[in-house]
Amino acid sequence: MRRIRQDLSIDGGALGQSAPRALPWIEHMTVVYPQRIDAALAGVPDPANDDLKRELAFYKQALDAAIRGRRLCNQAGIPFDRPADFYAEQVKTDEHMERVRQRLLDESAGIKASEEAKRQRELKKFGKKVQVEKQLERQKSKRELNERIKGLKRKHEGALEGDDDDFDVRLETAIDGQERGRGPPSRGGRGQTRPKARMPRSARDAKYGFGGKKKQ
Repeated sequence: MRRIRQDLSIDGGALGQSAPRALPWIEHMTVVYPQRIDAALAGVPDPANDDLKRELAFYKQALDAAIRGRRLCNQAGIPFDRPADFYAEQVKTDEHMERVRQRLLDESAGIKASEEAKRQRELKKFGKKVQVEKQLERQKSKRELNERIKGLKRKHEGALEGDDDDFDVRLETAIDGQERGRGPPSRGGRGQTRPKARMPRSARDAKYGFGGKKKQ
């Protein structure tokens, strides 16, 4: 066995040395770096733990092989660069990629629709809240007006018969004050409004009636 190994090593060594010389380069395409890696790293104190220096040596070896291999391919008349009009066959077909694209578009549209529906729900909820607040404010204003009118009526029950004009004025003032509280601020100074002119008796009778049967 030992002799067989020696014979093979001798023949292999001889073949390894003679084959590159006997055959054209294109047949074996061997590119040997002129310097060993251990020789390139001879000046590094600890090459086993110096990743940067070690990777730099590998990079230089690969770059040298690529440059020399390109030059030898051009000398042998072998095309090295890919043609400008060359298109590699896709792993996935166009139909498959179109389905993937459509699925992504559908997912994006679904997300947008969900966000829009959420926004509409928030707007609707806010609109209902404002509507309820306005309704409660109207009910409160109406209750306050009714209470003021009832108070004026109670005070008027014990008044003299000639106080109808004064009662109408106070009633009109209460209603007018309630309407001013709900309406927009006037253009007067500091939110004050100008007093309305007093309506004539005939106009008040037409608007509010005669107030029922007079007390004897």
